[in-house]
Amino acid sequence: MTALSTFADTMLSQDVIAHQQQIGVLQVSGVDGKKFLQGQITCDMSKLTTSQSLYGAVCSIKGRIIANFLVIQQDEQILLLMSKDLLEKTLTHLKKYAVFFKVELADASDAYRVTSVQTQATSTQPEQLTEILPTQTDHSAMRLTLSEYPVRTDWLVEPAQNTSLEEQNQQYADVLNLLIARPLIRAEQSEDILPQWLNMQRTGGISFTKGCYTGQEIVARMQYRGKSKKQLALFYWQGGPTAESNLTDLGDKVVGQLFAQASCDDWSVAQVILNIEPEELSAPKLGDTSVEPLALPYRLDKR
Repeated sequence: MTALSTFADTMLSQDVIAHQQQIGVLQVSGVDGKKFLQGQITCDMSKLTTSQSLYGAVCSIKGRIIANFLVIQQDEQILLLMSKDLLEKTLTHLKKYAVFFKVELADASDAYRVTSVQTQATSTQPEQLTEILPTQTDHSAMRLTLSEYPVRTDWLVEPAQNTSLEEQNQQYADVLNLLIARPLIRAEQSEDILPQWLNMQRTGGISFTKGCYTGQEIVARMQYRGKSKKQLALFYWQGGPTAESNLTDLGDKVVGQLFAQASCDDWSVAQVILNIEPEELSAPKLGDTSVEPLALPYRLDKR
């Protein structure tokens, strides 16, 4: 299996800076903001501070992800950074419960700009990713560290009118973001995926000690009693993107579904939700394209 750090280093001869146009911002304000979200999302809001951001999801009662996001505290406000095409749906869902709390919800995407800054890795492969995302605030700009391996990835969240960073080598950003394997779902994937299928139990996205939230019973049952082998895995191949959504094994058996892909410099990378254990794979293909597995940036134990 190709070393992930080696693959990432080939694309990082220089720093990569890219505006994340696809990311929207849901703003939660009011004295009950944390209390309200604690009963709705998978991460532990008691650990959120201005210097500690989180990764989490809001789920349906069936435990499927409606949207997942990065959670930042800015003064007395809480910001959820998610795929922009899921903002309206997430707002509609959360507003059903917000009426019982002193809280206001709003789409604040126009007020902020999110920029990713990717540089050489600053650590080796961890056992699992911490639930705490270190965050620094400089005046009105917030910088949170999303990963330190296989690339150091920081997200800068600042007022939309700021022009502190210009894009550079942005053509590599999408591929590098996939290698982090801490994904955000898109609208077409909403309510189809359990958090564990995206490895959120190993990437700090689920607290199993915080208590109840919508969908918690299903998520906990999958963790402690579930038999599903579904998990996020990485693959690469030489050539452009594929239109095929099924990953097949030897004998053309479907063993996974394409979750996301990106291409650059005649190389492509994909995140795939596997239906089998990675060691059971044999000659995987996406359509007619043979693909090779990449190691995850963290160890993946089922429990």
